[in-house]
Amino acid sequence: MAKLYEISERYKNLDELLDDPDLENVKGAIEQSLNKIDEEFDVKAENIAKLTKAKEVDSKGLDEEIKRLYARKKTVDNQIYDLRNYLFEHMEMLGKQKIKGSLFTLSIRKNAPTVIVTDEEAVPERYKIPQPYKLDKITMLKDLKKNLKINGAEIKRTVSLSIR
Repeated sequence: MAKLYEISERYKNLDELLDDPDLENVKGAIEQSLNKIDEEFDVKAENIAKLTKAKEVDSKGLDEEIKRLYARKKTVDNQIYDLRNYLFEHMEMLGKQKIKGSLFTLSIRKNAPTVIVTDEEAVPERYKIPQPYKLDKITMLKDLKKNLKINGAEIKRTVSLSIR
């Protein structure tokens, strides 16, 4: 069976032959050849569609595995937090600032100071950093569909392959 690009090349060659005015009496042979190429192309295209669908199933399976692993990671992270918190509370309760073990040294220490914002609106402007704007493309699309003119924007409709 020919490769897909070879089949496309045959179409191109046949297209050039059809432009030849001396070929009127061999039209039946060209039609047969076209039908054969069409069938070959259709089989190849369907096989590629099957491969694509199999890859989509693989991708969905990977998405599900990512979700499962993320949930597992979150559980482990929560366990770490709970264990550290348990240890911290009991060291404080017993008044132990430091425990020196054979593998680890545990100590209660002061963290670096952090800022807690209690009312963002009350904070003076000099402490506010302007953020870059973001275009609202959803509203722009709605307005463009209503035939409203927006400078610097237009609707573009593309085409793609659908495999059902």
